[in-house]
Amino acid sequence: MSEDKKDDLTFWERIQETFKVVILDEETFQEVRSFRLSRLRIYSMLALLFLLTSALILSIFFFTPARKLVPGFGDIEENSEFIQLKTEMDTLESIVTNQQVYINSLRTLLSGESDSKLPDLTTANRPKISENIEISGAQVAETTRSLKLDQLSFVPPVRGTISAQYAPEKDHQGVDIVAAKDTPIQATMKGIVISSDWTMETGNTIIVQHPHDILSAYKHNSVLLKKTGDRVEAGEAIAIIGNTGELSDGPHLHFELWYGGYHVDPSLYIRF
Repeated sequence: MSEDKKDDLTFWERIQETFKVVILDEETFQEVRSFRLSRLRIYSMLALLFLLTSALILSIFFFTPARKLVPGFGDIEENSEFIQLKTEMDTLESIVTNQQVYINSLRTLLSGESDSKLPDLTTANRPKISENIEISGAQVAETTRSLKLDQLSFVPPVRGTISAQYAPEKDHQGVDIVAAKDTPIQATMKGIVISSDWTMETGNTIIVQHPHDILSAYKHNSVLLKKTGDRVEAGEAIAIIGNTGELSDGPHLHFELWYGGYHVDPSLYIRF
């Protein structure tokens, strides 16, 4: 076909135009094999090869474990590292939530305000707040395990008669114990004094932070024997029974027990 006629061909005619491909013997130049091909056939074969290759690669990554080798690809829910991180994140969220409740309750206790809406821990299984925020995979079960107060040993802060029972529905978050004048008040467990001060409502008040997220409060004392920051042992004298503060109408100890940010009934765990 002449060059002028080739220039007059349309695109469709050009790709259908056939060519002869000959394979010759290198030494004798004798024809070994020949093929007739067109651009259309070549393009079709290349397109088919590309589609088959793509389908094979996609099948490998969709239907075989090889998909896990590609970062960010595959089912992340089956990744062991993801499962561990998700578990630790859930645990940390629980710890942060409980610590916020604890801080709010402690702020209420230190300010002398009462909140009758706080739930009683004895009716719920509250998770233990970890003493160490750094959580490893091996610690996850420990940080979420609940600690039962009845497994611990408490020293009675004072021996006497309970004149007012624990009644949170009446804004009475502890028990009132009547004892003889000048009776020493004892720390119910070892711990650190986090507040030793006087308030208008509760008079001379001392609050001790104990292990296991336990906190005890001793109110209406005549004298405080410990100051903020002091370490105390179980049974050590920390105050003298008294009748200070607007909410007191006679010599007695108002004793409160808190666990994980929630006030509990001390008489369930201590024999006064």
